[in-house]
Amino acid sequence: MTIVSISDRVKLAQKLLSLKQSVAQATTNEFFRIHPEWEARYGERGRRFCTEDCCFHIEFLAGAIEADAPRAFADYVQWTVRMLGARNMDAHSMEENLAQIENHISPLLQPADREVVAAFLAAGRQACAQPEPVSAAQAEHSPLGLTQRAFLAAILSGHRRAALTVVEEALRNGALHIDIYVDVISEALHAIGSLWEQNKISVAQEHMATAIAQYVVAMIYPRIASAGETRGSMVVTGVCGELHQIGPNLVADAMEANGWSVRFLGTNLPNTTILATIEDVVPKVLCISTTLVANLPSAAELIRDIRTKMEERAPRIVLGGAAYRFTPQFAQDIGAAEVILDLRQALQTV
Repeated sequence: MTIVSISDRVKLAQKLLSLKQSVAQATTNEFFRIHPEWEARYGERGRRFCTEDCCFHIEFLAGAIEADAPRAFADYVQWTVRMLGARNMDAHSMEENLAQIENHISPLLQPADREVVAAFLAAGRQACAQPEPVSAAQAEHSPLGLTQRAFLAAILSGHRRAALTVVEEALRNGALHIDIYVDVISEALHAIGSLWEQNKISVAQEHMATAIAQYVVAMIYPRIASAGETRGSMVVTGVCGELHQIGPNLVADAMEANGWSVRFLGTNLPNTTILATIEDVVPKVLCISTTLVANLPSAAELIRDIRTKMEERAPRIVLGGAAYRFTPQFAQDIGAAEVILDLRQALQTV
């Protein structure tokens, strides 16, 4: 069962977030009471991480409920199970954790809300037994497959100059910037994320690879040829809590090459800052990037603020990012605009 009204979903999501810390703490206490071996092995540090993980679970649950997307929550659970499995943690611990969250949060909710939360958590527990395999990079069999593999090897080994040389050579051989963005850089970063998920690289390696990719993007940006014509102004940003910056950075660069005057604000900005910029610039288009389902409520709040304050001056709003893969109705529910999941599609549509 799901809630039909978007306003009801927003209220329930806000309720869950208000209960997040206390429920996470109670869940951790119960988990460690049932599993004293965890106390002996991990101690207070383990308790802290367990509480933080429970908070993440509740944040994703709230975001999925607001978007009315149980599949999005199941996808998050499957990712978590794969990540924990690569670190020798049984999927049963995640399933047990979700059940404990339900036990502690249900008594604090009204019956209708309790039913909705139970349905989403049931989808999550079912997903624990069905971890989907990690997909291979799509660019593997593309014309730029060799370039993508060489670029991936360079950023994994920490060689900035080699990574840049690989991309420069592809551009000299006729590859377009959009092809480099989509088939080389984006796919390599997808592979990096999969390697971290499988515990094959460390957090330090993941951060290093991402930093080198950002360096390459910055170095090739001055070579992007402008379309010549001016289509108007655009703001590209990510909401508060959104830490993934390369995706919207690539969008901003590609749109500028396509004739737009772009202000790229970066990500993880408070809504007040984004709104102030929009009121100052009054762009024709606002692109909002959201990678995590947990950040969907922030995106919805930003859109509501813009619609309320700017009324007819509000820009066309385009949503993009992985958070929208399983939330096709979300944009319409919040009165936004369209959802675009592919950079090439964005260039054709916007």
